[in-house]
Amino acid sequence: MTISINTSDRDLKARHRALWASGDYPAVADVIAPLGTRLVEALAIASGETVLDVAAGAGNVAIPAARTGASVIATDLTPELLDTGRHLAAREQLDITWRTADAEALPMPDAAFDVVTSCVGVMFAPFHQRGADEITRACRSGGRIGLINWTPTGFIGELFTTMKPYAPTPPPGASAPVLWGDADHVRKLFGDKLAHAE
Repeated sequence: MTISINTSDRDLKARHRALWASGDYPAVADVIAPLGTRLVEALAIASGETVLDVAAGAGNVAIPAARTGASVIATDLTPELLDTGRHLAAREQLDITWRTADAEALPMPDAAFDVVTSCVGVMFAPFHQRGADEITRACRSGGRIGLINWTPTGFIGELFTTMKPYAPTPPPGASAPVLWGDADHVRKLFGDKLAHAE
């Protein structure tokens, strides 16, 4: 599958990459690390399975998935976040492939993974349908997709609402990250490709 990325998309992604690289992401990763373990357990990821962690950050899902014996590829737009994950995985001698990649244009073959995950990650890709299409494309028929996202009505959603007037105007067609936490929005993104969304 070929996805064309125009200049404005490249500029937007460069700004996103710089934003995520500028903070103390390891501290944030520590806060959300338990979510990744919960997602691995909910998906019953097992030894020998192939797992793609999209917008993986520091590997909140990739690391616990690798602990099961699964073969894991972790992707993120921001190399600095992957470097943090590499360091954490090395301490446990876990074998994870870390690749810089855009969640809206994954450099992965079709139907290549038993499980595709994203934990508070793909929700930040601005064009939701592109992200959903890529996740679906990478997952094999009968495979499993697992996502954890902030909800519009939770604390983080309310924080985003409060900050919205002070944030740069999103590009045309971009959607708010917390919409990924709305079951109806997710059902619309995945359509009949998704058996169940909660």
